[in-house]
This record gives sequence, C-alpha cells and structure tokens, in this order.
Amino acid sequence: MMPIVPVLNGLDMVRLRDHVLTAPVFDGVAGDYPWDRWKQFAVQAGVPEDLANIGRSVFREAFQHDWPDQSKVECGWLDGGTTMILQALAFPEKAKARWEYLYSADNFGDAAYAEEITTDPMDMAEALEARGIKTSVFFSKGGA
Repeated sequence: MMPIVPVLNGLDMVRLRDHVLTAPVFDGVAGDYPWDRWKQFAVQAGVPEDLANIGRSVFREAFQHDWPDQSKVECGWLDGGTTMILQALAFPEKAKARWEYLYSADNFGDAAYAEEITTDPMDMAEALEARGIKTSVFFSKGGA
C-alpha cells in the first residue's frame, strides 16, 4: 500500500513500525517501551501532547490487558501506530473520543461509546489535506 504521508515533520512514517515495535515489552527500560516510543513519534508528527498521552495509554493497555486481536490492531500493534497518528491528525476529536472509550471500557469506566475511526486511505488523505497536511495521494479534478 502506498503511504498516505511518507514523511511528517521529519518522521519516517514508512519505517515507524520498525522503530516502535522493536522496543522490548518484557525486560524493557522504563520510558522506552513500544507505547513510549509511539508517543514520542506521535508528538514529533504533530499530535497534541494530551491526545498522544491517551493514544499511548490504549497502545499500552491493548497489550498489557491482552485485548482481542482486532483491538490490538486498532491500537497500533500491527503497524506500529502509524494509522493512529494519521487518525489523530485527520480526526482529532474522533480519535480522542474513541481512545477514551477504549481505555474506559477496559477499566470499567463510563465514557460514552465511540465508533471506530475510519482507516480508509482516501478519507484520511482528504481530512489530512483539509488540515493542511500534504499527502502523497493524487486527487483528480475531474473525469477520466
């Protein structure tokens, strides 16, 4: 699949998975777990600190509490959180609501249900472009 945004604020989004998921989850060093690396890269990419903290929490809890596989994929365990970063930049309000819901549900909290955020590349690319983030997606201006 063609990357939607190959480089974002100097962050190589194509290699993000390699940088995040190579951190050990057992016998790791505090501050250098995959969820810590993800948060650092998310902030570098432009995700606000408070939203990056929530993303870090669900990234961590999905692993530590052994969420179902689909939830782990949603929370970065397949692509190193690349999709999460793009979602946070394209749809920050939806990302915040969804991640707060996931975290709350795991801890028996009462956050309102929030639907999954789209992973459709065109929807994300259009939303990113609308927020001033240049993508590698070509938007046709008319008929073929």
